[in-house]
Amino acid sequence: MADVHYHIERPGPRSRYILAHVLGGMTGWHAEEVQDRDSFATVQGPKLVYGHLPVEGALLVAPHGLLQERGIMDGSPECAMGHGPPQLFPVQGGAMPFDVFSGAFFLLSRMEEYGPIRRDEHQRPVAAALHASRFGYLERPVVDEWLKQLIAMWRQLEPRLPALRRNYSHTATMDADNGAMFLGRPWWRTLGSAARDLLQGRPDRVVDRVRVLSRAQADPYAVHRAFLDLAAANGAQANIHFIAAPRGKHDHAVPLQTTYMRDAVALAAGHGALGLHPGYGSSDRAGRTAAEKALLEAIAGSAVVKSRQHYLRMQLPGTMRELERLGIREEHSMGLADAVGFRAGTCTPYPFYDLAANEQTSLMVHPFAVMDSALAYKLRLSPQEALNKAQQLADAVRAVEGKFISVWHERFFSDYGDEAGWGMLAPAVLAHAKP
Repeated sequence: MADVHYHIERPGPRSRYILAHVLGGMTGWHAEEVQDRDSFATVQGPKLVYGHLPVEGALLVAPHGLLQERGIMDGSPECAMGHGPPQLFPVQGGAMPFDVFSGAFFLLSRMEEYGPIRRDEHQRPVAAALHASRFGYLERPVVDEWLKQLIAMWRQLEPRLPALRRNYSHTATMDADNGAMFLGRPWWRTLGSAARDLLQGRPDRVVDRVRVLSRAQADPYAVHRAFLDLAAANGAQANIHFIAAPRGKHDHAVPLQTTYMRDAVALAAGHGALGLHPGYGSSDRAGRTAAEKALLEAIAGSAVVKSRQHYLRMQLPGTMRELERLGIREEHSMGLADAVGFRAGTCTPYPFYDLAANEQTSLMVHPFAVMDSALAYKLRLSPQEALNKAQQLADAVRAVEGKFISVWHERFFSDYGDEAGWGMLAPAVLAHAKP
């Protein structure tokens, strides 16, 4: 039996996708569309109309028109700012002063990224060019805030509206960009690195390298078990994403075939936390991701269904199409390398919508809110400032009962070398973000 019913005056693939997600996927309710208007009028219980003609007893949300279109909109949507969440696509005649469903679709579909948006040297959208950044709501999960605003208004009309079935949670993820700092390197690379350390006045690193290679101490980046233990102690789900790409300018992880990396992969797989980290060029050449996924699965002895692009490089919709075809179910690249916040305006996983094909896919996007390297390298924050920022984002997610997803790297977790002083960040953030 449905918890709520809804009717779309002019249904299409976009409106059906976003109403099903907002009213069902985001609420936890069983939301059922009633296509026939006369039948909808006789439905008892909470109901909503997306259209211009009201139905007695139903909340009316007036459409802007975006969801009836097929192409990419020109320009940016209007945005009204007030005391509450920003209002995209203002409308008249409905219970709300803006079209919440068009706003959610614009952000979740990443429509603006299909157009001529400013990009960095790695072809990633520059955070400052995003609509959310230009209008000051990048660090707010506005789609989730809109949901709570919609529900509050709906409940005034219909007190029988069920409570939201959402629970705050935290998923801590790690990208194994290196695997190890000293282990697993060919002898000539080890000698070259030692010579460079001496020339740069870092003899202590040469000593550490010798001690690690002689098994007198652990590699500084051998933090995978500690990361999984930390997540478990703080009630967080954990994922570790491994690079299986051949070595290149931007892909320099220890090869998965080494005993050390095999053990790390087995550890992650044993905790149900295994993911792929497709190499830098995977989004440029078809077939690379398939080969990398096959290698990781062969070493793990199990299927890989989670993925995050190295450097967050992806083509829309091409990369998503390939990942779905390869059996990936969770995609974790929806975040920012040069800022923190909510690139898609939400902290709730959602099914990817292919704008080019104008259809919903089965691939679930898991958007992350904060990444250690962005805090340190791009925002240039101190560890304490970074902690304050990460806590603010976790609190914003907790306020809407969403999923807080954080991204970590071995070098920051290690508290070693250039990242000394950053080792406190992950434990402090995970403790604060504990469900």
